[in-house]
Amino acid sequence: MKSYTLISVLSTLVSWALAFFLVAQLLSGTFDGRICQTSCVNTVFWISFTVAALGLIFNIGVMVTRKSNWIDILTLLALLALSGIYSATILIGTFGI
Repeated sequence: MKSYTLISVLSTLVSWALAFFLVAQLLSGTFDGRICQTSCVNTVFWISFTVAALGLIFNIGVMVTRKSNWIDILTLLALLALSGIYSATILIGTFGI
């Protein structure tokens, strides 16, 4: 496995793990009982979004420079799905759609 493929796979796993942590924190009960408050949720959101975007850039670079295999395609789909979720969340939060 090439280093760029490894970077994109690891970024996919890390960004999805952070996304699941974010959902768990938001659904974990009352605001006062949460481990991660507003600033923590905001920080985790933007870190996960950045890791997903960087992984997407690496993955597209891998797919452009050489023949892609099934790991690259699955990683691309996972990163596109997460980037779509985050983009929709940003658009809804910004424009109140």
